[in-house]
Amino acid sequence: MIGKNMSNVEPASEFRKPGPGGYVVKIERVHNDETKERLDIMLEIAEGEFAGFIKETNDKFGFWSAKCTKSYKANALPFFRAFIEAVVKSNADVNGLVIGNYEDIDETKLVGLLVGAAVGEREYDGNDGQRKKVLDWYNANFVTVDDIRSGNYTVPELRVSDAKTSSKVDAGAVKVTDGFDALKEQDVPF
Repeated sequence: MIGKNMSNVEPASEFRKPGPGGYVVKIERVHNDETKERLDIMLEIAEGEFAGFIKETNDKFGFWSAKCTKSYKANALPFFRAFIEAVVKSNADVNGLVIGNYEDIDETKLVGLLVGAAVGEREYDGNDGQRKKVLDWYNANFVTVDDIRSGNYTVPELRVSDAKTSSKVDAGAVKVTDGFDALKEQDVPF
């Protein structure tokens, strides 16, 4: 005998999740890791069928799956500036984000702003030995929200992690409590 009362439980239905494509995303949290010269950024899908999906999934499974980093090391500054310009062009009010003529950036002003993200997939070996696919937020192409809305973007190609060299940590899955926790050796539950 199982002994579980399911009289008030709705049966599970098909679980829809976002796939590779273009999304208007909102920057939820930003952490400046000055020692690594990078921003750790948490994103939420802000528009369309999957608006709010990342937070809902986090509330249900305990993982914030839409996370990326943006390096501001000297060799990465052109990419960092392209990201900041996509944010600036996507928002009417970015007062104080860009200081001077791109002499500096106030990363705290990124929170709450929108940007477009063209997101592909990453395939890797899960901790259970099974091959898995997840959205690859770390390699998303950031564009303006107008580019996403008009379909003017290119989805990155599937990135395949070699089973012999890949880590067992899924860099796309971060457990969230009050801020940015260390990556956990757990598979994304979706």
